[in-house]
Amino acid sequence: MNSKRRSEKGIYKYFFFGLLFLNVVIAIFLCYKYPRVFNVFQNQIDNLIENYQNFEGDYLKGIDVSEYQGIINWNQIKKAQASDSLSFVVLRATAGKDHRDRYFTSNYREAKKLNIPVGVYHYYRPNESSEQQAEFFIDNVKLSSGDLPPILDIENTSDVQSIEKLKKGVANWLKIIEAHYGVEPILYSYSYFYKTYLNEDFSAYKLWIANYSNVKDPLPSKKWMFWQFSEKGRVKGIKGPVDLDVFKGESKELKSILLK
Repeated sequence: MNSKRRSEKGIYKYFFFGLLFLNVVIAIFLCYKYPRVFNVFQNQIDNLIENYQNFEGDYLKGIDVSEYQGIINWNQIKKAQASDSLSFVVLRATAGKDHRDRYFTSNYREAKKLNIPVGVYHYYRPNESSEQQAEFFIDNVKLSSGDLPPILDIENTSDVQSIEKLKKGVANWLKIIEAHYGVEPILYSYSYFYKTYLNEDFSAYKLWIANYSNVKDPLPSKKWMFWQFSEKGRVKGIKGPVDLDVFKGESKELKSILLK
């Protein structure tokens, strides 16, 4: 009797897992073959305005992208820009002393067609020469009228030098870039990293702060200009998540910092 029950339970178990596996296979097939079937569940995250619903008042919406977003459908971005008031786009151009973002050229060309401010940033590698990194950025980035000032992304400490030497390197990069482009760069960092390592020495720079916590102010007591508040945004034209940003101010204030 017990043996028979165990046998029946075994049959039910295999039947259950077999049915579960079949459902998974069907779901994957439908997602691949008929993606529109699942669009009803995506409507809420397909629109930029849903991602920015917590911001009221004088904030302008923006996104920032790099090669990690893959090939972007900029025609779809243009539709989002028109319907949801996308006000600026930021692109990664370079990283360290020798890495050019794979899609920077096409992203910059297409983003300029949106007729909104475009920003370009460099990802700073703390173990590499600041001078070489600055020269590499200059060699690869030709900014034009209407662009945001060049941006430095610094978010990691170094394995080979002290914090003081790292800060001197960051200051050197900013100095070289300002001399070349004739405008003071913008400094990007996470709120914790900025408060811990950069606060006292770089407080004069325009700040772009990353803080994904549910807060009203990403960096209290500090005057910031841009806030990257999410890394999980959804925008038509971009596969997968994308960083979402806001500019604290109105259009005339954003315009005032653009390259002439």
